[in-house]
Amino acid sequence: MDIVSFLRTTPLSRNLSEDQLEILAQSAREKRCRAGQLIIGEKKETRTFFIVAEGRVKMFKSSSDGKEQTLYLLGPGEMFGMCAAFSDSIFPANVITMEETTLLILPGTVIEDLAKKDSTVLFNLIFILSGRLKESMSLIESLSLMETPQRVASFLLFSGLKKDCREGEVAELTISQRELSKILGTTPETLSRILKKLAGENIIEVTGRKIRVLDCEALQELATG
Repeated sequence: MDIVSFLRTTPLSRNLSEDQLEILAQSAREKRCRAGQLIIGEKKETRTFFIVAEGRVKMFKSSSDGKEQTLYLLGPGEMFGMCAAFSDSIFPANVITMEETTLLILPGTVIEDLAKKDSTVLFNLIFILSGRLKESMSLIESLSLMETPQRVASFLLFSGLKKDCREGEVAELTISQRELSKILGTTPETLSRILKKLAGENIIEVTGRKIRVLDCEALQELATG
């Protein structure tokens, strides 16, 4: 991997100089992981930044009775570990790979040294964390204030389509329905029933992981309650 070229594509390196990129690249360690491999567990100590170079990872919380809530799905160019690296070093969740994945691992001390010399790195981290905060607030709103059908409709509109809804538009899921149910805070059986109900009402059409929107107005009404 050309680490410098890859780092240029990430939010962390926005407006950094070539010398700063070289410092990051020289300190980075490449790690290849198999699918389903635990990267770091909740409450583990770390002062490390992780960047997904290839593949996808899932950050989640789990309860003592086995319930699981997915917090984030992170793909190429996205990073995690910022909270632990800049706070008490305790990682707040579990991170596991969803497929074969390559990570870049950066020592927290290197990021700190760059930040002390140039605030650009800090602004980049604030930008990344602000985006995560907005995602977290949306997740909290969805889980606490919306019924499950609303969550499904909202996901299709705002996470699946990522643009204005149009009849015939297709949202292609990059994850299984089982994983989607963990994001939405429900069970695979409940999610399946809701999708079948929406299909039966001619609001959507489901073909494998492809979901075609047939009635945008009805889907939007459901999303807003």
